[in-house]
Amino acid sequence: MRRAFPCPRMSHPRRSRGRQSVWVNDTPRDDENARAEALFRYRVLVPLLDEHAEQSLRKRVAQRAAQLHAHPCGQQQTFAERTLWTWLHRFRQGGLEALHPRHRKDKGLLRALPAEAMERAEQLRRELPSRWTSTVLDILVRENTLPADQAPHRATLDRHLLRRGASRRQLQVLGEKRTCKLSFAAFGDLWVGDYHHGPKVLGPDGRVTVAKLGAFIDHTTRYPVADRWYTSEDLSTLRDTLLRALLRFGIPKVAYTDRGAVYRAEQLAYSLAAIGSQLVHSRPYYSQGRGVIERWWQLADAFQAEIEAQQELVTIHELNRLWESFRTFRYLEAVHSDLGTTPMQAIQDLVPHPLDPAVAKELFLVRADRKVHPKDGCISVEGQRFLCDASLRGRKITVRYDPQDLSSVLVFVDGVRRGRALPQPLGRLSEPPPPSSPKGQKTDYLALLRADYDRRLLEQARPLSYTDLGALDPGFDLSAFTTLLSDLTGARVRDGQAEEVTAFWASFGPLPEKLCRIALDQAIRLRGTDRHVRVYLALIRTFVLARLQTPTPTKE
Repeated sequence: MRRAFPCPRMSHPRRSRGRQSVWVNDTPRDDENARAEALFRYRVLVPLLDEHAEQSLRKRVAQRAAQLHAHPCGQQQTFAERTLWTWLHRFRQGGLEALHPRHRKDKGLLRALPAEAMERAEQLRRELPSRWTSTVLDILVRENTLPADQAPHRATLDRHLLRRGASRRQLQVLGEKRTCKLSFAAFGDLWVGDYHHGPKVLGPDGRVTVAKLGAFIDHTTRYPVADRWYTSEDLSTLRDTLLRALLRFGIPKVAYTDRGAVYRAEQLAYSLAAIGSQLVHSRPYYSQGRGVIERWWQLADAFQAEIEAQQELVTIHELNRLWESFRTFRYLEAVHSDLGTTPMQAIQDLVPHPLDPAVAKELFLVRADRKVHPKDGCISVEGQRFLCDASLRGRKITVRYDPQDLSSVLVFVDGVRRGRALPQPLGRLSEPPPPSSPKGQKTDYLALLRADYDRRLLEQARPLSYTDLGALDPGFDLSAFTTLLSDLTGARVRDGQAEEVTAFWASFGPLPEKLCRIALDQAIRLRGTDRHVRVYLALIRTFVLARLQTPTPTKE
């Protein structure tokens, strides 16, 4: 009798040898389980991809084959050297997608254990959680609950116990792991990420909400590679934080986070693995390994105390503007006790290798399975309705989309792109609440910091002249200018607005970054945030023309 595989997400190499034509066809799977299996195989291969390792590749493969690996379905497994060589060859030929398992021809034909045998197996495990699965199988056979010739593979029973919440890991009977202090030599070896809940602010819709600070900190230099306040803690804001770091500093070797729901999304781990990075989670309720960013939250608490002392609530964009100056003076330019220097000085000799924007654009598109409504032909994505092609009514589809840009979503059917789905109009937004009345005069510490920060920018920008533009940093190009404009003003630069920004840069660029910051800060004071980019470009143009009329100081 042919037995079931140990886990539905993979075909065991020793059992599938010689039966490939029976069990597997040549079409790779592209579902969530297949991506999880490919990600697991990549994690097994990570130590073998280091080209500068002291040991030979053959020795490392042999050592890796002798180790136990925790599979996503809850099992501890080993793999033959031949299997690791095969995975390594596939990865080198086709990358992460080549590690996807193939479709099984017998999918849906296998039968599970008899119901009474499964109930008895769960009872045996729960009455003694540390009992091995092989022991449970032996008891079932000796009790005549299950015939010996029909006993399934241990992995099959493990899989069913996992689904019932009766695995040894779920019952918390596995031993604690030993820990050690983390230490890394180079920038990018480890980025530690987390979220912190901060003060109440006015969101874009005018409602009062709690701001969340999403951040990633480099463990070696203690420098925050990306940090920004948001109104939500979800995959879209995490994606925005990561892209800011990747597009500025490049790809880290390891991203280390807790086991929060947003970090456990397979889309995040799969996207990082696709660019050669690894996502690692800390143990539940164990923050010792994330001490670097836990120390960072003390700075956020001090900032929150100053914000809560304000007489009125600030918007999320104003919160980010104040945070920029606060963290610069109080953290980036302050000596860190572990470094003996400031985080700003720790990265002054760093040569970043930013991620290609074309790769980043497609990297973090969220995937989701939906069924098109049979009557109106619509699907729901992020709480918004999208209209699909009439031929797709009643069919199951896969959508890929950017949570920060829901102007449209990509539609795929059986892995083939079938165009875009456009949004349907939503109801009216609620009116913002009236501003709160002042409760008395208080010292605005954040305003003092921001004034000093602006004064420094003015002093640094005063000696600049347009005769010196050739010596400016070439990294501040149109893309960097667009990012700066969006970050400071909250404007969403896309479609027609992006064309206006491009035309402005073609006429007046390149411009000094400090000059643009000063002009944008003045524009925000005069016109506020969330305006059309044409408003900010007009004020920047006025500022630039005024400086053009200022005579360049002569050198004595």
